[in-house]
Amino acid sequence: MNRKMRVVLLVFFCFLLWLYFAIYESSIDNWWTVNEIKQATEDTVQIGVSLVKVLVGAMIFIITGFLIYLLLRKRN
Repeated sequence: MNRKMRVVLLVFFCFLLWLYFAIYESSIDNWWTVNEIKQATEDTVQIGVSLVKVLVGAMIFIITGFLIYLLLRKRN
């Protein structure tokens, strides 16, 4: 398997791992969460996933993967 595919698979796996922890294992107080309060009343709170935060996280992982690929390419 060539380097490009290894980097793509590594970044994709890390993105899915981050997304799982950012949705299910985090609270609203964490800075890396993608959860947001959609609607709040006196006795109930409705929490949802913010699409903007997911897209920003995806862009960060894409840029990181591209930089890792460039670093590995220059090394050899």
